Amino acid sequence: MSSVLTRRMAWRPAKLFLPCTIATLSLAGCSTASSPESRDYPIPATLCDVEIEPEEVEEIFPPGQSIETVGDGVSRYGWIDSGGRCTVFIDDKPVIAVDSFGSTDEPRSSGPRVPGIEPYLEFRSFDLDMKESELVTSSEYEIRVWNDFAAIHIPCAQPSGMGYTGMNIAIDLRENEDRDFSATLKDIIEPYALDRIGKMGPDVCGTD
Repeated sequence: MSSVLTRRMAWRPAKLFLPCTIATLSLAGCSTASSPESRDYPIPATLCDVEIEPEEVEEIFPPGQSIETVGDGVSRYGWIDSGGRCTVFIDDKPVIAVDSFGSTDEPRSSGPRVPGIEPYLEFRSFDLDMKESELVTSSEYEIRVWNDFAAIHIPCAQPSGMGYTGMNIAIDLRENEDRDFSATLKDIIEPYALDRIGKMGPDVCGTD
């Protein structure tokens, strides 16, 4: 999975209304609108500027008719691509949010000054209980997954030009359907985060 989105997308299929006779209704039925449970928009090839495989993330895109992404994706601070936050809306409802923010040891810089997910969540005011999360032990990075939220902390190979010692990435589905997305989040959070950091460039947070 690599990366590129933040462009607005909205696709609304023309509704075809066919007259129905009583005989037709009794035999085969007649539909005059899309099912409320159908997905009538295409799953995008990118999520907040990062390329995705639609079949791998299909679960997190709920039924609806239109999709729109609002926000910076991988936003630009000065001349360097860096953190940022963007939100995907389905039928004008926020359902997916992606957040990025660096940890720093610089006393005058913004950002959590202690590496790790918990300081990042506190700094960004995410109201989550660490005790309710699962620590993913199969990764070399710190990853925490809730039913509808995942966060990862990836150390930078060396302090960056922006003073970051690590980068934090989160995928937030708390406004999505009331479902357990943890299995999908476990699968996608690490490769998604690495691709997102790769778009930011080594001046932000080199991982090699």
